[in-house]
Amino acid sequence: MENTAIKDKLNAFELPAYEEIPDVGLYLEQVARYINGPLAEFPEMKVTPSMISNYAKAKLFERVNKKTYSREQIATVFFITIAKSVLSIEYVRTALVLFRSKNYSIQKGYEYFHRELQNAVSVFYESPVKRSSAAATEDEKMLKNVCTAIAHKMYLERYFEILQNTMNETEEKHSKKDK
Repeated sequence: MENTAIKDKLNAFELPAYEEIPDVGLYLEQVARYINGPLAEFPEMKVTPSMISNYAKAKLFERVNKKTYSREQIATVFFITIAKSVLSIEYVRTALVLFRSKNYSIQKGYEYFHRELQNAVSVFYESPVKRSSAAATEDEKMLKNVCTAIAHKMYLERYFEILQNTMNETEEKHSKKDK
C-alpha cells in the first residue's frame, strides 16, 4: 500500500518562522485560528480559545496585554499546543521553565523548536536513517514510525520526570537554606 498522502502532508507541514508570526496584537479567536492553520492536517494538535485562556491562567506565558497576544506569546502557544500532543501539560510547563532558567529568548527557543520539528518531521518522508533496517512495505514503514514516536515519547517522559525531580530537590534544598 503506497501512501503518498501521508508523505505529502508531512512534506507540506511547515510552522511559520518566528519573524512571520504577527506582532500586531491578535485577539484570542485570531490566535486560535492562526495556530490551527498550519496544524489543520493534524487535528490532535488543534487548539481552542478556551485552551489558550487556560494556558494563560496557568501562567504558561506572559500576561496578555489589553486582550491582545504578542509574537512571543503566539510562539509560546505554538510550542505548548504541539508539545502537549506528546507531553503532559506539567512537563510542557517544566520545559518552559527550563528554557527561561537558561535565559533563552522566546525567539531563540522558538527558532530552535521550529528547525528541530521540521527536521524530525522530514525523517518520515525522506530517506530512512542508514543505521536502521529498511522497511520494505508502507505498512512496515508505518509500524517503524509508530515505534519511533513511542521511543521518542518514552525518552521524553523519562527525561522530564528526572528533570522535575532534580528541580524539586534543588528547590527543597533552597527552601531549607532559607529557613
